[in-house]
Amino acid sequence: MLILKFGGTSVGDAGCIRRVAGIIRCHLPRRPVVVLSAMSGVTDALLLGCQAAERGDRTTVYSVMRYLRQRHRSTVEQLGLGDHDARLLKEIEHHLDELEQVYSALCLLEEASARSLDRVAAYGERLSCAVMVALLCSQGIEARVLDAESIVKTDDNFQEAMPLTDLTREATREQICPLLSAGILPIVPGFAGSTTSGLTTTLGRGGSDYTATILGAALDADEVRIYSDTNGVLTADPKVVPEARPVPHLSYAEARELSFFGAKVIHPRTVLPAVDHGFPIRVLNSFEPSFEGTLITTDGERNGEPVKSIAYSRTVSVVTVEGSGRPGGPRVAARALGTLERLSVDALLTNASSPEQNLSFILPADRALVVHRELAAEFAEEMRRGEVRRIDVHNGYGVFACVGEGLGDTSGIGARVFGALGGIGVSVHGFAQAPSGTSFAFVVEGDRLDDSVRVLHREFVHR
Repeated sequence: MLILKFGGTSVGDAGCIRRVAGIIRCHLPRRPVVVLSAMSGVTDALLLGCQAAERGDRTTVYSVMRYLRQRHRSTVEQLGLGDHDARLLKEIEHHLDELEQVYSALCLLEEASARSLDRVAAYGERLSCAVMVALLCSQGIEARVLDAESIVKTDDNFQEAMPLTDLTREATREQICPLLSAGILPIVPGFAGSTTSGLTTTLGRGGSDYTATILGAALDADEVRIYSDTNGVLTADPKVVPEARPVPHLSYAEARELSFFGAKVIHPRTVLPAVDHGFPIRVLNSFEPSFEGTLITTDGERNGEPVKSIAYSRTVSVVTVEGSGRPGGPRVAARALGTLERLSVDALLTNASSPEQNLSFILPADRALVVHRELAAEFAEEMRRGEVRRIDVHNGYGVFACVGEGLGDTSGIGARVFGALGGIGVSVHGFAQAPSGTSFAFVVEGDRLDDSVRVLHREFVHR
């Protein structure tokens, strides 16, 4: 049993979709389950429509709808599915008519809550799955689209939902196993799920990877294969480091650290079901499917170098809570971390000084203002009494992480990093080591991030 997941660029146009159908056909003897993302750019367009609806901007909403209709109709025409064309176009129109009604309601309300955003965003995967099933059926492969909302059951944390494992396993086995036994290929929209009351949720941007491993765990899969547009996980972002090369083998811990600090190849939570169930994940390139890509397993391969890859997040902010420094002051750390937990915000790094007095978080810039606002509310009384002096936000930073299981066993890593950065005049504004020793992360000025990644790639990887 195999789970095959294909990302947005892998199904980005008619040619890509044909290529993916060919990959699926090659794996039919292993009884695959297929998970698809929306066509590249579609989710962004759907969310743009939500933003416009919230402003009551019907002109932009109509433009989004026109783009979605033209994009999918054009893809169908280019695929040339013969007798399947009319049925597919009717299904696409059904989905788009539903979507248009949702947008109309949002325009009237001038509202786009997280719940509404999830409902709209899930349409992209439904559309790509409809196209793929029609193509496979036209090639004589019996395939069927399943409703992701009826399979992946989640909590109600809209836009970043977490799966309810037992309910998801039960629903997955109940709906997918009979199809596999009957020789029918299940196609599952990625990214989406639903609450126990049936409200559509999503697993976060890039969450189709997570869908694949959730299903892998539920079905006791032998392997999960994730196809994108690169030859696996690379030693760095090739847009920043042209000489970046594929990493043959990573551990679950290494893969999670890379994705957490910004590597776009897999979703940060992707490895969690694999850790619990022990199945391998292989990251592959749908445009070069014969390349072996990157294998991710419990234990990574030690290759003699402490750093396997460098990941980064380009736009981050530093949020600082500064206490008064007086003994017996408010417990800043516990309450500040509780605020982040309540907002479902993950801090990339946390730095503390003077126990329970000063604390800094490195956060994605788009979440910094809401965190600042909530922290100000949390400590309003302490600020009035002077027990908390200030809560600040500083923008314009970037963070990168050197990742490799050998880091924890290698002495002098910090000296090499600071020496390389100092050689090009880059100042470090914060750093931290993962408790596992798998990563060292550093905060630098945003306009020096690319230089930093390049110099450390030369220092540790491309020597």
